Amino acid sequence: MIDDYDEDELYYGFIEEEQEEVSNKLELPAFIREYVTSAVDVSKYNHVPAALTAFVLLGQLSKDMVCIVGGKRREDTRIPFLWMQTSGSGKTEMYNFFGPVARKTFEILQARGNYFDIFDVKEITDAALIGSMKQEEQTIEGANGPERVYVDVQIKGALEGDGLIVYDEFEYSGVFKQSQHKENVVMYLMTLMNTLWGENWVITKKLKDGDTVLECRCQRSAYATSYIPKMLTSVIAEKGIMQRMLIFIWEVPQSVQDEIRKSVLEEFGTKKDNKAPIDKFARGFAKIHETLKERYEDVDRDPTEVITYSNDFNAAIIREYESMRKYVESSRAEVLEIASNFITRLNNHLVRLSILCCIAEAPSITDKSKRFVVTSRNVSQAGSLVKQCYKSLVSWLDTALRVERRTLQDKANVNVFKQAYDELNKEGSDGFVNKTILIGKVRSTTKKGESTIYKWWQKISDNFEEKRIAKKAYVKWNPEE
Repeated sequence: MIDDYDEDELYYGFIEEEQEEVSNKLELPAFIREYVTSAVDVSKYNHVPAALTAFVLLGQLSKDMVCIVGGKRREDTRIPFLWMQTSGSGKTEMYNFFGPVARKTFEILQARGNYFDIFDVKEITDAALIGSMKQEEQTIEGANGPERVYVDVQIKGALEGDGLIVYDEFEYSGVFKQSQHKENVVMYLMTLMNTLWGENWVITKKLKDGDTVLECRCQRSAYATSYIPKMLTSVIAEKGIMQRMLIFIWEVPQSVQDEIRKSVLEEFGTKKDNKAPIDKFARGFAKIHETLKERYEDVDRDPTEVITYSNDFNAAIIREYESMRKYVESSRAEVLEIASNFITRLNNHLVRLSILCCIAEAPSITDKSKRFVVTSRNVSQAGSLVKQCYKSLVSWLDTALRVERRTLQDKANVNVFKQAYDELNKEGSDGFVNKTILIGKVRSTTKKGESTIYKWWQKISDNFEEKRIAKKAYVKWNPEE
């Protein structure tokens, strides 16, 4: 039972057995568990990202039939997922499984009158993303017979339409590097993530002639992967788009990388049939869509009435929120400051995933009256994934910020301050020395200006404990472990 599971041990330990607990012990929907089992057969150790690819697809399939209500708020079911991980650790292999499943699903649904497709992003120009206009010669019936005229025709961009937009090299998306053009790209992505039940999900752009307006209707779900770029911490801290996405980040240990390589080598000379599971899962997703559509028709196509909630739903949501808040509150201040900015969006993802877990289970529930009721169990299922994402982020932030700080400390000549401190610290004292005298000694030693020394001090000051006695500041060398 989930109540018996030690939440403190839920932290992602980055070994296969612990990821398996997320999909098995924490009882994700049976269809999702089966999907994950097949996915990690080709992308080793990546249980959590595998589950989230399924929900990215399911969120897209549900978006037009489910409106998530929260007071006056209206949200759709799409999950924008960003997976950042060490190169060569299974991201490509995952897409080689997930992509065909999605395409086959869309093929089945297209035959039923529902059009979705996948757009793999290769360019990040305005034209590639939101489209362009061209003049096309056409024949019309004029007063004196057929006439040849030129008309403006819009060429659709990657963000236009329904289905998936895939960034398999998100590091080139414009999010991680600054430029005017790339800032436009970031704004396009932000628009893509706005709720479809609001007013701000259509991109409009006036063309150079000043009269022609290009419209891009952004309804896709974003699936993005990337290696972990340098200085990512500042991007995560400053870019609002990062907080909108559900992020899973993992610096894969060398030992796990070695195991992945060995498993690849061991499979050479063997042959596996991937077509059967792809067809099976595509039919499964199509069945979920069909079951949801039946419910949508039963409630007179009112997307706010498709989903109902058990009496304990809200209490369960609050419990999961408190669990995430409690997990991060003991973190160092610099980690807490950044990680806390993600909580609100993570709550939104928690609600979305809870609903999608409910939708995923619907075809297996024979009693129709019990379908599409989101329960505390669905919340626990969703919480297991969201917490894994949050904990992966917090853990990575803690490590990355420490590394960055050490780098800055090195540049700031922290050893100069330590040497000056050692010279001032007398045996038998309590270890505290006058701060003004310490800084003056460093200045004298280095021959640097006052402003430079104080900039250095700001970067390395957390190595010292500070106290005041009679309005004078005293410091003691006390570096953090």
